[in-house]
Amino acid sequence: MHVLNLDIPFDCRFTCWFCGEGSHQTIVTTLKTRQAVNMPICDECKSYRCHNESSALVILEKLIKDKIVKQSAKALAIGANWTEKELQESELTGSAFDGFKKSGWKMFLIARERVNFSGWELSIDGVPIENTVVDENFVFDGLTFTSFITMLDYLSTTFSLNKDFLEQVLTLYGDDRAIEAVKFCRLVPNESKPEREKALNDLIASFKEKDAMRY
Repeated sequence: MHVLNLDIPFDCRFTCWFCGEGSHQTIVTTLKTRQAVNMPICDECKSYRCHNESSALVILEKLIKDKIVKQSAKALAIGANWTEKELQESELTGSAFDGFKKSGWKMFLIARERVNFSGWELSIDGVPIENTVVDENFVFDGLTFTSFITMLDYLSTTFSLNKDFLEQVLTLYGDDRAIEAVKFCRLVPNESKPEREKALNDLIASFKEKDAMRY
């Protein structure tokens, strides 16, 4: 199999195409055109072993992004629960917490950059070879997810929400109003199924009433 080398932009030399971290190695991936190319990848993204599941770039990118979100969940939760100022001014005490207050926000920023990083457009000898733009992204509070399921898993875990309930509420609000959906879910006792069902029915009725007022 003949494997092609990609054009690497000057400012992207030694950069992982999947997350933007430093890279000194490549893996072989296949494009929609069935061409095989050497794709720059970092140690961590390679350690996920997603390339053992699929070599197709369009699938591999989503698999790796999903892994990044799951592996970075604790760091991403910092930004979900605090602002930088709130973290610095928090009353957490003790040597372990002192270190957390100093490095926690940086950990969040690094994790967010890896999740949101978008690889450069692919070309060989100046000729574009594939449109690598993901067909559909899901955004929540500055984080970009490549699939609805990944966003759902992240939100339900980070905010300790019932996943089925959150999915139903997100369906009503729409993906572009995910923040409102999460805020609504957090108002409902998570451990009470009757409370969740009542809240969902009330929400459905509210949306129906708003729709009726438009006509």
